[in-house]
Amino acid sequence: MMRAWVWLALGLQLGCGGDVGPRDLDGDGHPAELDCDDANPTVWRAVTGYADTDGDGFGDTAQPVTCVGDTTKGWTQQAGDCAPGDATRWRLVPGLYPDADGDGATGTGPVTACVGATLAGYQEQPGAPDCDDGDAEVSALSVVWADTDGDGVGAGMPIDWCPSRGRPPPSGYALTAGDCAPGDTGRWRMLPFTYRDADGDGFAVAMEGTVCSGEQPPPGYDTVSAPEDCDDRNAHLTVRVQRWLDPDGDGYGDGAPVLRCVGPGESAPGETFQGGDCAPGDSTRWRPLYYASRDEDGDGRFSRSAGAVCSGFWLPQGYSSTERDDDCDDTDAARFHVWSVYADEDGDRVGSGTASTVCAGTTLPAGYSTQATDCAPQDTTAWRMMGFTHRDADGDTYTVAQSGEVCAGTALPAGYGTKPLSGEDCDDTNASLYRNMTAYADTDGDGVGAGPATVLCTNGQLPASWSARGTDCARQDATRWQNVTAFHADRDGDGFTAPIPVETLCIGKTLPLPYSFKAVGNDCDDTDVARYRWTYLYRDQDGDGVGATPRQMLCLGSSAFAGWSRYGDDSDDHDAAVQTDEAAEEELSLILDL
Repeated sequence: MMRAWVWLALGLQLGCGGDVGPRDLDGDGHPAELDCDDANPTVWRAVTGYADTDGDGFGDTAQPVTCVGDTTKGWTQQAGDCAPGDATRWRLVPGLYPDADGDGATGTGPVTACVGATLAGYQEQPGAPDCDDGDAEVSALSVVWADTDGDGVGAGMPIDWCPSRGRPPPSGYALTAGDCAPGDTGRWRMLPFTYRDADGDGFAVAMEGTVCSGEQPPPGYDTVSAPEDCDDRNAHLTVRVQRWLDPDGDGYGDGAPVLRCVGPGESAPGETFQGGDCAPGDSTRWRPLYYASRDEDGDGRFSRSAGAVCSGFWLPQGYSSTERDDDCDDTDAARFHVWSVYADEDGDRVGSGTASTVCAGTTLPAGYSTQATDCAPQDTTAWRMMGFTHRDADGDTYTVAQSGEVCAGTALPAGYGTKPLSGEDCDDTNASLYRNMTAYADTDGDGVGAGPATVLCTNGQLPASWSARGTDCARQDATRWQNVTAFHADRDGDGFTAPIPVETLCIGKTLPLPYSFKAVGNDCDDTDVARYRWTYLYRDQDGDGVGATPRQMLCLGSSAFAGWSRYGDDSDDHDAAVQTDEAAEEELSLILDL
């Protein structure tokens, strides 16, 4: 024995090679030639794998793993993890459309996204364009118009606007267009007029048109008649009367009469009314004047009633020389204007049906309206058609995109809207079904489904016999549902495992015997319970406890085989009394003395 150790020391000093026994530098029980890292006792088995830092079963291609021990944690043979730090995502799926807020409307796509078991945050098919993918309550773009004067009505070219989370339009913009005076806060809409008083003298001319206004038409424009103006460019000229030339100034004219536009009480020099004094005792009247219209009830409005009256320079009050019929009832001062009206049966100030006329004053009588657009004549809450873009027929607050018009009042009735409510409804005929969910049939009831993905319209929860997971490897067996990979097996039941080819098993919660996720020892014969470890031995033919070369690797159990020894320096293995070589020891002593 001493000689063997001396020769080993000598070989190490001189750097000489030789048959010095098996090498296991890290002492992990695996020979160096079978150990992929003989400097690290925790690893010895060569594999092709990848680091799995987030534990999702998929590895990072950029971090290869080539040498492992008895653990499967921290690495995997499955490459391609697109999110190495996120266990919920590991696979790249092309052709998706972003839907971060889950409202069914999608962003720009298609894109390739890193996802996990579900496509959360993405859709397989494009939805309606989403202008704000962070707000599930809004998706469609609206438009606004520049409102430079801040009167709530804009003008010009519209701009797109995303009405996120109920925010008002951008500062300086309005939701309503059509401002006819963008720089004037007092005017924003066109109103009709039928009479014009340009010179502001209270007399008007009939003229139809529209004018940029506020709540009411501006001064000088009206829909109610006033006394007729013979010259609407001069406030001092208001009435047209007949005049005759009076060269001699006697107050009686001669020749053909002429029409003059004058103000109240005015007379042009050298002219007079035609002669023939009809009131000799009254200096203010001297001749009959013909009138074409008369105001019998004194309300300032006239009806056609031709005749003659004794007068002075002009017709007395209550008479007009022009044919005027702006008084529909000249016996009642409270009624003078003819209104074109429609019956207002429900009193909501909007009528319907066939137009008719009524004689009234400055205000329209009850039961009538000048508008004929009432879409619900018997309902005071609805009188106009309003557009809608979303419909909630079943009242579950989830809507479907649907455009049209409905008879309404100040606002759209329930079930109609101009924007989505809680989300897109997958079944607007059933209030208990409103959300699409991707599911897999769970035929064995183990909580994991399989087969093709199916889209179900739900109440937000999947029904029984369906699962959001579709990875069941044994769809008819409730005790098994997941695929795992086993690397080791103890087939002889001796408590020691041996490496096996990679094998995928369909299991439940635990791995069945004889398989194991990690190595226990290194069984050299997994068919024999009595043998489980490798060791190097020397043949000992003379039974003296020391064998001789060559050494051999044998598969053993708890004890060595008879006729074999761990030592191999017997100089004569056929003589139990001889174990050392005296000449060799003397030679070694001389070498060491040097």
